[in-house]
Amino acid sequence: MEPQELIKQIEVAFDRVKRPNISLRQFRLTDLKGIIGDITDEEWKQAGKARQDSKWRDIPDSEIEECDCVLAHMGAEEYQYYLPAYMRYSLKHYKLPVWESDIIGATVYSVYPSSKDKELYKYSINQMSLLNSEQENAIIHFLEFVAENADDVQMSGAKIALDRYWRKNEYIGTLTV
Repeated sequence: MEPQELIKQIEVAFDRVKRPNISLRQFRLTDLKGIIGDITDEEWKQAGKARQDSKWRDIPDSEIEECDCVLAHMGAEEYQYYLPAYMRYSLKHYKLPVWESDIIGATVYSVYPSSKDKELYKYSINQMSLLNSEQENAIIHFLEFVAENADDVQMSGAKIALDRYWRKNEYIGTLTV
């Protein structure tokens, strides 16, 4: 499948996903400053005002590059909304080596619930809990594309995600905690 065909599949699969209240820039702000609690009300408000999207398709590549990959910090509703924008970005830039951008790798790893840590596994499954079977299939096709076409590091991560999680029939369509 060509990148544009796969982007179209992602657009159809995630078309009706509701826009969450928290912007990508607000997630980035939380990532940068949230642990120490130094986010002012004004910073939070400004990060929200800078928002350009009314649908996930409106999120420009430049905003994804600016915010980096913050999928790991999202709840299920936000994850379902922002994931397709990151997959689209990854497909448009899949030839980038990992030292130029880790967004592709971080996107791949965000759809692989590692079984090394039970709590992290539960958290990952919860993040993906709102995905429907059409969206899950789009993720599988995304991972297959990355596994065949991307940088060696991303290829490896996508193959692991497919082999250890997505291609195991007992998981398909059953993303629950």
